Amino acid sequence: MGRPGIEWTEAMLALLGTDKDAVLAARWGTTPKTVNLKRNALGIPAYGHVLWTDGMLARLGTQVDAELAQAWGISKASVIAKRQALSIPATAAGRSATAQRFGWTPEAVALLGTESDAKIAERLGLSRLTVYNARVARGIAAAGRGRP
Repeated sequence: MGRPGIEWTEAMLALLGTDKDAVLAARWGTTPKTVNLKRNALGIPAYGHVLWTDGMLARLGTQVDAELAQAWGISKASVIAKRQALSIPATAAGRSATAQRFGWTPEAVALLGTESDAKIAERLGLSRLTVYNARVARGIAAAGRGRP
């Protein structure tokens, strides 16, 4: 017949959205689904979900991602993901000096995705991450395994 319903206390309700549903469920001896349903019924966003304001969106790409993340109390990964989803380039301060100086010629861009990022990086004298970022920013797929 299932478990008896959980009796929600004010303290429990106050914790909804402050940690993952599964973590709270384990603490309270219930299922993550039960916690999820209650949190959703109360309109509380999931833990880690960012409610982006117009002001936050306007600042993306104007400062280093890590600085924005720290100022807003969210993860750097959340800032990067949102900035990239909106096709906003990172601020120059957030890129290495080599990446800032490197001029992506049509010939260099044509190499992206033809070999591993590491091989192209070695050929161009760049870091693998710089090549990866350039490839991803241009929507170029990585070279498949077994391809040169």
